[in-house]
Amino acid sequence: MYGPLEYVVIQFTEDRFTGDILPVLMDVEEEGCVGLVDLIFVRKDAAGALTLLEISELDEGLAAAYEPLVSEFHGLLTAEDVATAAVDLPADSAAAVLLLEHHWAVDLQLAVRMAGGQLVDSGYINPETQADVFALEIETEENNAT
Repeated sequence: MYGPLEYVVIQFTEDRFTGDILPVLMDVEEEGCVGLVDLIFVRKDAAGALTLLEISELDEGLAAAYEPLVSEFHGLLTAEDVATAAVDLPADSAAAVLLLEHHWAVDLQLAVRMAGGQLVDSGYINPETQADVFALEIETEENNAT
């Protein structure tokens, strides 16, 4: 049984991949709450054309650094998935498209099924809305402190 799958698109400010997010990805994997199921890098050129890069297509040093994660990949992200996920990327940019499995939810899914229940909807709050909510909370706390 698999946990819920979520895709995440991380846009980089420059058209380059450095491996700076790698230590955190490895920590997440090690903790076991979330598993990295697939990862594809994408570049969008000035004309808007996409180039997809598997880890094996990165420069040798960077590809080797990601190698410990590759054994867990299931190859579920397709070129069409990545193109859809990257549609809003600006020209001359780069991104990583990650497919994550929420291991923490497996037992909950089983309990729901055993209780005769079923998931009928799911969703995430977008980052902009989260930032607005957190800013409002901070403002409220500051106003209450005075």
